[in-house]
Amino acid sequence: MPAVYEKFGVRFQYPENWAITDEEDEHWPRTVTVQSGDTGFWSLHVYPPLHETKPVVDELVAAISSEFADVEVLPAAETFGDTDTTGVDLAFFYLDLLVEAKIRCLRTPSGTLVWLYQAESREFEAIEPVFQAIAVSMLRTQVPLVE
Repeated sequence: MPAVYEKFGVRFQYPENWAITDEEDEHWPRTVTVQSGDTGFWSLHVYPPLHETKPVVDELVAAISSEFADVEVLPAAETFGDTDTTGVDLAFFYLDLLVEAKIRCLRTPSGTLVWLYQAESREFEAIEPVFQAIAVSMLRTQVPLVE
């Protein structure tokens, strides 16, 4: 049975055996992260409504690029359930491991949602459907803004 997270206007389901951390719940952005038992994690950043997504994505990419050399960044669009999102796909090496990450965003009347999920490439391939299911469960309760 999945666990349920519900705070600051966001609700999502995640595997009950994953750890969850509310990193920020008083100031913007609000953040929460769920962590698999291995290298994978899914992290949500909630900004006020109408917050622009491009600067947030650029900031996240810059933070990752400052920690890891030769980060490959590709623009991306992805549909979760019936909801279209935009963002970037990333790939980089950490030690001898290839790490894959995806940043996705969506603006809603209640807030701007930006989520990042990443894992070592072999684990990523195995748990990407779980990451996607978390996003789908979250987006069921959100109404996208018409851009």
